[in-house]
Amino acid sequence: MAKNLVKAAVLIEKQRIEIKNYPYPEKIGEDAMVVKMRMSGICGTDKHKFMGRDPSVPLPIILGHENIGEVYEIGKKARQEMEFHGESLVEGDRVTWFPCIPCGKCYACKQLAQNRLGVLCENPECYGINISSDKPPHLWGGFAEYVYIKPGTYVFKIPDTLPDEVAVLVDVFASCCGIKKAMMPCPGLREGFGPGDIVAIQGSGPIGLAAGVTAKLSGAHKVILIGGPAHRLKLAEQLGVFDELINIEETDVNERIKMVKKLTPGGVGPDMVVDCTGVANAIPEGLEIVRRGGIFVEIGAFIDVGDAKINPHKHICHKDVYIVGQYGCPPHYYDVAIKLIENAIHFDIPLNKMVTHKFALEDAQKAFETAEKLESMKAVITPK
Repeated sequence: MAKNLVKAAVLIEKQRIEIKNYPYPEKIGEDAMVVKMRMSGICGTDKHKFMGRDPSVPLPIILGHENIGEVYEIGKKARQEMEFHGESLVEGDRVTWFPCIPCGKCYACKQLAQNRLGVLCENPECYGINISSDKPPHLWGGFAEYVYIKPGTYVFKIPDTLPDEVAVLVDVFASCCGIKKAMMPCPGLREGFGPGDIVAIQGSGPIGLAAGVTAKLSGAHKVILIGGPAHRLKLAEQLGVFDELINIEETDVNERIKMVKKLTPGGVGPDMVVDCTGVANAIPEGLEIVRRGGIFVEIGAFIDVGDAKINPHKHICHKDVYIVGQYGCPPHYYDVAIKLIENAIHFDIPLNKMVTHKFALEDAQKAFETAEKLESMKAVITPK
């Protein structure tokens, strides 16, 4: 049985993490379980909370929602009902879980389609995102030795073929669901993204790389990556899915626009542009790059990153462009992400290279500082 105290890295205040001990849960409900953590990724939203850019974060909090763990203790009912596909769960199974539990009561939960489930919920409970560690049983985030998984959580088994360093990217790939949304209304008529298209990805962080892999696996003929710094582009090149790399540190906006368009037939621009930067000024650049009648997908601005100046006539109406916004993803995209990652491994795409830095719980402060300085691609915490 678990030890009496559970170690966790807790965000106490802006840019300050402390190691604290919490009691191991005294009672596990019949429809709940406890997971022993194996690995948890540092997401861009975690960095925003750490740096104090997200005023909504309830301090103190155990961050971490990109989680891989193993079933440690589980209730009888949860064994049969908690897994997404209805598979039984036993101690030792490797799992991940969708971080948010929809409230089921608000307008979005009751009135909108399943593809918005958990995305637009007004009152979700989210592991490692909006539950304070002051709330018993305290263990709500992945930067801890154990996490308490409550009823209503969407849990997914991890295939044996996926090592932890790859499985920890499930949330990253699920966060690229805007690309799947962009496949409508009719790719065969060049309305929306489809096989044979040319795609430009803005941003060379984990989300940008995952978006590029997703686009390539979905049939893109050519994928162009616009980003930096140089070490990130070098790693992106090793994945083997990017046909062209453009360094933002060596080019200005006008140069990049010309370079990207020159890579497309007739210089019309890419069929789809996906912004994964989290930088407001990247949006008018992306709208300038995309071809007329193309599609622009916004993934990066997950928090308020400021305003961007666009010309509604030039960038939207005259271009007759589709604009797809994405805020989070519904739970079933975790299942889609797992399958995408399995396909990537099948085609020898070395996704494990994306995890460049590993830190113990005690080094969580350093982990965040490293990630914030863009010295890592994907930094992870390994509590075990």
